[in-house]
Amino acid sequence: MFQDKDTIKPENNEDKPNDFLDYVNSLGSDNLSEMLASRVIPSLRLTLRRHDISVFSETSLRLWIVDMMLAGHKISTIKRYTGALHTLYKEWRVFSGLDPDDTVFSVPLGGFESEANVRRLKETESNLEAAERFAKMPLKPDSPSFVYNKAFQYLLFDPFVKLRDIVSMKFSDPRPDCPHLEDIVTSMRDAPQAKYVFPLQQGKRREPAIIRDLLSELHAAGRRAGLKFGEIFSRESITSIWIATAIREEISYEEIRGMLPVIPAAFSFLSLVTAAEVSEGRKIEILNIVACSITNKNPGWFVLRLRSGVTPERISERLKEKGSPIHRQIRYYYPLRSIRKAEKKKVISVNVPVLPGLLFFRLPYDRVAPLMSVIGDLAWCYRTSANPESPYSVIPQAEMRIFQRCVGMFTEDVEMDIVSQLPPLNIGDEVIIEDGSIFDGKIATIRKVRNVDGTLTYTLRLSDTAYIKFRDVSLPASHISKV
Repeated sequence: MFQDKDTIKPENNEDKPNDFLDYVNSLGSDNLSEMLASRVIPSLRLTLRRHDISVFSETSLRLWIVDMMLAGHKISTIKRYTGALHTLYKEWRVFSGLDPDDTVFSVPLGGFESEANVRRLKETESNLEAAERFAKMPLKPDSPSFVYNKAFQYLLFDPFVKLRDIVSMKFSDPRPDCPHLEDIVTSMRDAPQAKYVFPLQQGKRREPAIIRDLLSELHAAGRRAGLKFGEIFSRESITSIWIATAIREEISYEEIRGMLPVIPAAFSFLSLVTAAEVSEGRKIEILNIVACSITNKNPGWFVLRLRSGVTPERISERLKEKGSPIHRQIRYYYPLRSIRKAEKKKVISVNVPVLPGLLFFRLPYDRVAPLMSVIGDLAWCYRTSANPESPYSVIPQAEMRIFQRCVGMFTEDVEMDIVSQLPPLNIGDEVIIEDGSIFDGKIATIRKVRNVDGTLTYTLRLSDTAYIKFRDVSLPASHISKV
């Protein structure tokens, strides 16, 4: 590799570099082979910058190898690159008067040469765009594919969930604080008395048979969306898409290892890095980052905090003034209520905001950052945490619908459909409250029915507890369902 030279010497040898990277930087290109100068060293430097590393170590070497594998390098190429760097590393130690040390380069590269693994990795990379299409496929709730589409999305957004968990998942089960997961669960509640989130004939069939058919249907649902999984499809296939998305969002390899107890075969080389300790709060943050990345072209609801004196009209005017195409995409929700006040010895009605200073807007996630670059001096958008780099906070569709229903003013995206013809509610019937309040989900008994101009209002008696005795509560018909 290095002709007529036993040891490479820097062009300026006044001071011996005490670090391998200093030694590499001090070398001129004439002292390096073409492969080292044009491919190996530039590739290594790219990894060091990407991971913000300033000292060469076994950790940085392992990250470099993972980067090369993700870039699609063959294992034979990686071995040549690391071998050339190893030779240079040993020459630096001799030049610096250090004892030979091969522990840094004792990274096992066996087991990563499988062509099947390489093929699965390429399939996973091509599935990223298809996964985004899959997440926004319009399906009617009564469509046979609806349940499997939602189950696939749940598995995609929550890599901790197993197929067995999907089968046994109940509406009452606790879930991670992820709006995308909550939207999926809410969309599956087609009846107040429903027990399981995903109706798969639980109780009528044995679990192994349900899981077998579920896996087959999930595979078919993915294929319809353009996802490619080759001949083998499993829970790992969906997890691989999650990992690829996390990497795209620059979640560190160490955190990905720390998040997942089992790494899919397509990403087996992530075992080269050490798993990081990931707190529960950080896990939730990563879940939301990945889910937002997959659904970033889906319209969602967000909230602006208007700065003092700024009105919604000023936001709209700014977008038009700047010629931003966002003004044709954005939908605003700024509910007003009418109040009466005295003015010059007269009582007049004026409209005031229900929530002063808060402007709700609906926009695809990937358009929020461009929006803020145009109106940033007029308002700021809520994020999932105080960290300025954290994702913008998406309001779950279900919560937005409940809020609009409580306010009594709807946006054009809210459809009012008759979904069933239930028998009339009578005195003595047990009902479940669905109004989004503190009473939401509670069982009550109808005590009185009031009909004013065709509008029904029900007076309910809530159950007593050991500490609290609730008074009668009156609710409109749209806020209760028969048990």
